[in-house]
Order: sequence, then structure tokens, then C-alpha cells
Amino acid sequence: MIFITATDTGVGKTFFSQKIIEAVAQIIDRRDIAYYKPIQCGKDAKELFGNIFYEADYQCIERSCPDIDTYCTYEFDFPASPDYASSLENIVIDINKIVQDFQKLILEYKFVVVEGAGGLAVPINSTEMISDVAKALNLATVLVTKPVLGTINQTLLSIEHAKAKGLNIHSLILAEEDSVSEVMEASQLEASLNSIERFSGIEFRTVAEVVQARFIS
Repeated sequence: MIFITATDTGVGKTFFSQKIIEAVAQIIDRRDIAYYKPIQCGKDAKELFGNIFYEADYQCIERSCPDIDTYCTYEFDFPASPDYASSLENIVIDINKIVQDFQKLILEYKFVVVEGAGGLAVPINSTEMISDVAKALNLATVLVTKPVLGTINQTLLSIEHAKAKGLNIHSLILAEEDSVSEVMEASQLEASLNSIERFSGIEFRTVAEVVQARFIS
């Protein structure tokens, strides 16, 4: 079981969720793997943004891994933070409901990839954040970060927030270069990653290394 989060929205949580699913499928039967998106915001974004193609995160997984079961507890129309999107539909997100749904999944599946919404400090209601969801599920967390200028600050702040919430940041993953703009040149990027590891004490890992570590530990 693992929780996928990122330093920001659009960094690559769904992309790496799919990669982790495929890596886990090399170890256990695909029928024993599930993907869970507790909170999905923006299912009507295609209408809002005209001809721009959009699909919900769980729909991306359904398309790329059609034989993997996907689940979602809360799904809202508007593409915004969960607290705002849910308020538009007069719904209050309840972490207890998310935990209950997750507990049902772990009884049926051997491995569940759980994907957050936005970053860790994104609010889901008037008092709680995505980090509180990860804490309530008691899962090791993988943090996806971008190879761009500013990543040191964004990543270390996300890690400090996670530590303050009592989360276990299991690994860091660097987003694919073609998924972001303004990628730093190689030597600067290497220096930035080294700084993040030095100050946080957490390693950057590949997807294969993340999965191997989870099954060995």
C-alpha cells in the first residue's frame, strides 16, 4: 500500500501511480492490485475549458490499465481545491468515510495505490488537508517533485509539512522532464537534488526502487 502525493498539482501523481501499478504487477497478480482516488475534482473540466481534452485521474488509470480496478469516494464537478469544489455541491468531505472505503479495499486487494489531490497542504474541508487523509490511512508516502527552478524550496516545505503531520515520507520521485517546462540544466538539477536529500534525509528513487523497497520492508 502506498500514498502518492506531489509538491503541486499537475506534477505527475497519476503518471507515477500508473508506473507503480505496472511495477507491482511484475511481483503480484494484477487482479490483486487496485487504484484508489479518495477525492477527484474537475470531472466537468472539458466543458469549462472548451476543446481541451480532460479526463479524471481514475479515468487515466482505467484507460492505461484497463484490467486494474479503480475506486473513488468523492467526485466533484469543479476543478479546484477539494474544500471549494465540495462546497459548490453542498457536500462536506469526511475522512472517516474515506478510511472506511479504504479498509474495504485492503480486505479485497493485496496492494492499493492511493493518489492524493494536489499537494499535501491542499484543504479538503474547513479543518483538514490532504496530509490528514494520508495520516488517517496510515500509509507510507511517495512525494513527486519537479525538475525546475524552485524545486528545493517546494520539496523541502512539503517534507516539513509532512513531518509536522507525522507522515512517513518513504521516497522522493523526480517528475519526467517532458511533463514540465523550464527544466534546469543537468548540473544545476543534480545539485538541487543533492541539496534536497541532504537537508531532508530522504532519497530520490526510481519507481522500481520504490516498489522493491515497499515489498522488502
